Amino acid sequence: MAGEDFVEEPGRRLSVSGVLVVGVGLLALTALTYLLHTLPHGAWSLPVALFIAGVKGVLIALFYMHLREQRGSNALVLLTSVVFVAVLLAVCVLETLTRFAPTIPPGPFPVEPLPGLESVPRAARPPEPAGPKQP
Repeated sequence: MAGEDFVEEPGRRLSVSGVLVVGVGLLALTALTYLLHTLPHGAWSLPVALFIAGVKGVLIALFYMHLREQRGSNALVLLTSVVFVAVLLAVCVLETLTRFAPTIPPGPFPVEPLPGLESVPRAARPPEPAGPKQP
């Protein structure tokens, strides 16, 4: 245990052309995100943007973080984090969809001075604006 060296087992490595293909794919997905942002597609904006972001995240995790080569606990950690983020996003979307409309009281109401302000000394009041007095 103490004197053993860690030897990495050779696995499937991504070649330079593979890295470039994944990079071009990520750039294409980024351009697609921007182009879809300019189009009016209403309620589908959030799901489409999240789907594209998820695909980009999976590409980065699998190829650049080498999770494709590793099995076991790394896959469990990735799956757990994806489920956790999905739950958080679902809670945020559900909260936004179920908000109550703000209640606006009927109006307009006449403006009345607050009780007791008539007896406030002149020095405690803000100064009157300078200029000619309006009749």
